[in-house]
Amino acid sequence: MIFTCEEHIDIAIDEYVDETEQAPDIEPVDNNEQQCRFCEKTAVYVVGK
Repeated sequence: MIFTCEEHIDIAIDEYVDETEQAPDIEPVDNNEQQCRFCEKTAVYVVGK
């Protein structure tokens, strides 16, 4: 799973597809405690499950 902010969603999707060769599930984050993998912002989406 990759937690990501709005700005880095494209990078997260690309990374997930490169690693798994499958299309990811993209869902909103259900809490505000996760941080984006690529910056310090609060994560908005979780890519993959």
